[in-house]
Amino acid sequence: MKLRAGILLGVLFALFPSASSNAAPVEAPASATIRGACDIAFLVTSTLHDVPGSARCLPYAAVLSRDAAGRQVIPSVEVEVPVAGMDTRNKSRDGQMREMFRSERFPRIHAAAHDVDVERLRVETGKGREGDASIDLFLRIRDVERKVRSTVSNLKESGERVTFDLEFPVSLGEFDLKAPSVLGSIRVGDKVSVKATFTLTVSRSP
Repeated sequence: MKLRAGILLGVLFALFPSASSNAAPVEAPASATIRGACDIAFLVTSTLHDVPGSARCLPYAAVLSRDAAGRQVIPSVEVEVPVAGMDTRNKSRDGQMREMFRSERFPRIHAAAHDVDVERLRVETGKGREGDASIDLFLRIRDVERKVRSTVSNLKESGERVTFDLEFPVSLGEFDLKAPSVLGSIRVGDKVSVKATFTLTVSRSP
């Protein structure tokens, strides 16, 4: 399970003139278009052994602008992950996972972030090599949506290319998902660890 969702932050960082805490601030353009992609790794626990998996979000875009106070913000950014693309390297297990997600009716996992304060994230992720920041994602799995706190780290910028990691836990129970069992005795744990690596390309307006 992952989400890939959200994903959203990438947007923010793409506009940072530097990921270094001692870099001089640079005036950002009034607006910019961000196009992103992400690769997702997730880890599921069970009574037998942990199960790793992978997925990829669909390409997405967002716009950076300024609010009434002149602060850089991302009004809204949305990311989706196709359930059909989630892979644990076991066809039977993947089939159970898709059944749990009811993928025929709900083929995608959806994540969104709203009114993202880019300046705050810029400062918090720029505090040395271990700097990270938190952001709230609105994650929707099937027809249930919950707010999930995520952590952004490992921000790197090279020209118009930006990469960063986004990590967060997902509770199956909080999304009304019933963990599958194998042979009636091996059960999947409630918590799933998700880590998404984002790659962004920024197109600045003249």
